[in-house]
Amino acid sequence: MLKNKRILFIGPRFFGYEKEIRNNLIDFGAEVDFYDDRPANDFFTKLFIRINFQYLVQLKITKYYQLILRKINSKSYDYIFIISPEVLNRNRLQKIQRTQTHSKTILYMWDSFKNKDTIDMLSLFDKIITFDNIDAEKYNLEFLPLFYIKDYEKIENLDTYTYAVSFIGTAHSDRYKIVKSVEQQVKNSDLNIFSFFYLPSSIIFWIRKLFILKYNYGPIEDFSFSSLTQSEIISIVGNSKAVLDINHPLQDGLTSRSIEALGANRKLITTNPNIKKYDFYNANNIAVIDRDNPILHEDFFNTNYVQPRIKVYEKYALKNWLKTIFEL
Repeated sequence: MLKNKRILFIGPRFFGYEKEIRNNLIDFGAEVDFYDDRPANDFFTKLFIRINFQYLVQLKITKYYQLILRKINSKSYDYIFIISPEVLNRNRLQKIQRTQTHSKTILYMWDSFKNKDTIDMLSLFDKIITFDNIDAEKYNLEFLPLFYIKDYEKIENLDTYTYAVSFIGTAHSDRYKIVKSVEQQVKNSDLNIFSFFYLPSSIIFWIRKLFILKYNYGPIEDFSFSSLTQSEIISIVGNSKAVLDINHPLQDGLTSRSIEALGANRKLITTNPNIKKYDFYNANNIAVIDRDNPILHEDFFNTNYVQPRIKVYEKYALKNWLKTIFEL
């Protein structure tokens, strides 16, 4: 389908998803060169980029993109495929495009423009796709939700589950407070819950706990400063009857965890009411809770998961996500 096509792929390293995307493109016959959007993934580099203090690592960024330009200058790509850039800006992308005058440039956003402001770059792309249906309507863009990887398809249905519900995620915004509320309700019903709060550094924990009280963090023992592997996440989801998803308050698009619950045939508890607009929504499978007053109903755990129509289920697989993006 992409036989003998060359793809320059630039995006974030994120729980190994970049490897899954690259491997699937290779399975389609493409030659793929992947470059991380960021020059490094150490704590301070990521921190300065996230808080818009890029000037503190500007020399590192400049040298990194100069290196990319040297490596791709002698190559000819059919596609430049960009996912949710943080460091790649208009000027850097134009320099890349000058070396690739015959390539088609594609942008996929798996973050909302309210979180990543890349609006000034949009005119440089031949095709722009977003996971956020609100952004799609606002900016007249193509809408495409996220995907689940093949490992989730392999998760088996169980007669009994270790956990009634599991939560795995970065401890941003009001997530800690909501999860703790849900956790107490689940325990009051004599059910088990697994919760995993990730932060990239203990420094962030102490700054938020001592100076940014809205995070309402509990003891440091509740947090992990190293992330779970993809296989660990899949094992926990497989042993859970339901998955808890808490979207960022500034995001309307569905998180990867929501789509992965679909791929794993697991129930979903989510704070995102937008999910009711999707074709796989089923009130038996998906409980929408109010993030300001998250109330769980025990009956939700007493019914079995209802398998969606196979056409709907397969639509969200990674291979079909890529087929849509590359018009295969």
